[in-house]
This record gives sequence, structure tokens and C-alpha cells, in this order.
Amino acid sequence: MDVSGDLGDLLEARRRIVAAFEGIAAGAEALAEQAALASENERLRAEIDEERVANAQLQERVRALREREAGRAALEEELTRLRAEVAALRAARDAERGELDAVLAELIPIVEEAR
Repeated sequence: MDVSGDLGDLLEARRRIVAAFEGIAAGAEALAEQAALASENERLRAEIDEERVANAQLQERVRALREREAGRAALEEELTRLRAEVAALRAARDAERGELDAVLAELIPIVEEAR
């Protein structure tokens, strides 16, 4: 029996087992890191999706505000046009009233004479 040979074999076997366990531990750490990265990637993707939805909602709000502003501008233009038309109608009415007053001023003395 060669005790030193058996001891050397045992030490070599122990070294190999320790190296194997260290390799397994390193692999397990790498897998854990990959799982953590995958989880982080999934979280970031979810955040990006949320931001895309929020961005789309903001774009829709901006579009609606622009449409409302365009509608408001059109209404203000229509209001300005109608105000000008009302002013023109008032001026025409005042002119007609002046003409009626002039006609009445001439007719009243004639009617009073005819009585």
C-alpha cells in the first residue's frame, strides 16, 4: 500500500471537487446576474411602454387643443364679421330713420294744412 500515493490521489480528487464546486458557484452567480438583468430589462420595457402610452395621450391632447384653438379662431373671425355686419345694419337703420324723419318733417305740415 502506497499511502503517499493514495493521499496524493485524495488531494487531487479534493482539488477537482473544489474546482468543480467553484465552477458551479460561478455559473450559479452568472445565472443569477442574467436573471436580474432579464428582470431589469422587463421592468425597463414596461416603463418604456408606459411612457409610449403617456406620450400618445399627450399627443392626442395637443391635437385636441390645436383643433379647439383652430375652432376658437374661426369663431372669433365669425364674431368679428357678424359685429361688422351688425354695425353696418345699424348705420343703414340710422340712415333710413334720418330719411323717414325728413319725409315726416315735410309731410306733417302738409297733413296739418289739410285738416
